[in-house]
Amino acid sequence: MIYYTTNGIIGSSRLMYEKYREIDPGLPERLGGNLKTLESVCVSSFSSLRKKDLSQAAVNCGALITEGNKLAIKYFNNRVIVDPEAGKLYYSEGQEEVDIFSSTIILHYILTADGQPLTGQWVSYRELPHGMFYFRTIPGVMELLLEKFGHSFRLLAKKAQEYGGSLSSDFKNGVILYPFPYFPVLIILEEESEEFNADVRALFDRSASHYMNTDIIKVLLVNIVRILTR
Repeated sequence: MIYYTTNGIIGSSRLMYEKYREIDPGLPERLGGNLKTLESVCVSSFSSLRKKDLSQAAVNCGALITEGNKLAIKYFNNRVIVDPEAGKLYYSEGQEEVDIFSSTIILHYILTADGQPLTGQWVSYRELPHGMFYFRTIPGVMELLLEKFGHSFRLLAKKAQEYGGSLSSDFKNGVILYPFPYFPVLIILEEESEEFNADVRALFDRSASHYMNTDIIKVLLVNIVRILTR
C-alpha cells in the first residue's frame, strides 16, 4: 500500500522519477520540483477529498463506493482503491502501491471530474483550455512512441490492448486508451514509409477539461508514453 508519511514512497519512486524526466525533462520540476513536494500534493489532495461528498465524486468520475467508504476506480486496465480516511492509494489486486506520479494524476482526476458527458468529438492538445502554453512540447513527449512503433502500428495497437486499449472505428491507424472511465485518449500513428517519416499524435474528447487541468493532461500523456514503451 501507499502511505503518505514523511518517508512516503520516495525511495521506491526514484526510478520512476528518472523515467518521467527522460520523456519530458521539465515535467518533475513543473509538478513541484521533487518527490517530497509531490508527496505533499497528495496529502493535500486527500484532505480535499475528505471534504467532498464521496458518493457524488464517485458519480462524477465513474468510480464505485466500496466497503469502508473507499473509492474503486479503473486506471487503464487496473482497479485502484482510494482510501481517503487512511490516505492510501493501492491496486486492488495484490495491494501494490501506486507510484507517486500516477497517484497525483488519479487524485487530480477524482477531484476535478464534474460528470460532464463525453461529446465524441476529438480535439488536439492545442485546442484544450490554455493548451497554447504547452502544445509545442507535445511532439517531444511523443518521440519515444515513434522510436519504438514508428514502423508498425500493429505493434502499438497490441501494446495498447494490454492496457485496455481498443482500435478506433474512425481512424485507420488509431487506438483508444481509457486511463480513466470518462477520459479517452486517441493515439494516431502514421507509419514510416519511403516517402514520409513516421508521425504520431494524441487527441482528447472535447469534454477533457471537465476532468483534468490541461497541464495535468500533459502529465497523463507522459505516463501513457511511459507504459506503452516500457
